Amino acid sequence: MRSRDIRWLLVLLANLLLIWLAGLANHYLAPFAISLYLAGLFVPYSALRLDYRHGFTATALTGLAYDALTPAPFGTHLVLLGLVHAVLLYGRRRFPREEPIFATVVALLANLFLVLALTTLLIGENPHPANAWLRVFADLIASQLVIGLVTPWFMALNAQLLACARLDPESGRRVEL
Repeated sequence: MRSRDIRWLLVLLANLLLIWLAGLANHYLAPFAISLYLAGLFVPYSALRLDYRHGFTATALTGLAYDALTPAPFGTHLVLLGLVHAVLLYGRRRFPREEPIFATVVALLANLFLVLALTTLLIGENPHPANAWLRVFADLIASQLVIGLVTPWFMALNAQLLACARLDPESGRRVEL
């Protein structure tokens, strides 16, 4: 990893922007008893487009930042996002990585896995676990709809950040515009 290679930082900043926007959306959706969980969007760009060191650095720091904001035990999102990142890295050579539709499918599946894993881990804290599943599925449907709509924009945002910095996402080399 080169000392001045900032690809991980640019992806982290985009992820932090998404965390902030999701927090704003959740604030305005609170009167309707709907909560969006968009953590599935944090992984696809860093796992599919960046090299493994920069991608994992961005994913790990995003997981730690998200852990600081959620009531889950600290490190939970770090482990779960790292697991999703590792699975995507394992098969990324076989995937059409540049396609926005594929990134949308990956984000939807990652979000589904993360919601089910977190719910399974934390459902025991709820006094009425059976009633909580209905709320989880309602929030999951809303979250999946938003992810389906937002993923192409978010992937383009990441690509534009790296293009503005004149960096190739995979190699980190300077590119001429």
